[in-house]
Amino acid sequence: MDRLKIILEISFILACFIISNTSLASDDETYSVPKPAVSSLDESAQERQTLRQLAAALAAGGGSWSPFHRTKIGDEESKEGLDLAIPDMNCSVDEIANYVSCFGSPIASNEGAELRFKGLIDELQTVLPPERWTGAETEPRSGSIHSYSFGDPVSNAEIDIDIATQWSPDEDVSYVVTIFGWAAIAPRL
Repeated sequence: MDRLKIILEISFILACFIISNTSLASDDETYSVPKPAVSSLDESAQERQTLRQLAAALAAGGGSWSPFHRTKIGDEESKEGLDLAIPDMNCSVDEIANYVSCFGSPIASNEGAELRFKGLIDELQTVLPPERWTGAETEPRSGSIHSYSFGDPVSNAEIDIDIATQWSPDEDVSYVVTIFGWAAIAPRL
């Protein structure tokens, strides 16, 4: 199981880099459209609620993605876009492998990525019931420079947060914060 998990992590980190490079090049017009004014307090509350729902869906085995709007991603049969209210993150769900992957927008500085990374950890610590979920910093996973994991020993669900480096063709480095949610294989709720 651990070997499969590592292979999936590496595959999706690489896919993220490929997708983000092509989507950034093709979506330049979207960055020029101003976003509606939303207070950071509302955004933070919405993010906390989304993370709470995500954790509940993962602990339930992942079959209950109904609180989230889903869209088809290209020709991939098992993968769908997942509309999660996590600012600056694109998420998808793989129904067959039973996991969620979220990739943040590239961040120019390591310090900015660390702030986002710690902010997500703080949000999850706020919303996850401490009697069920435990969190700990882990050895950086393959392709990552910083890793943190939350696990629910009752359901075997897991949420992994990482910072990965991303290189552009002109040799500039940026950082991407990722979230992988692994649904319980056989939930024991």
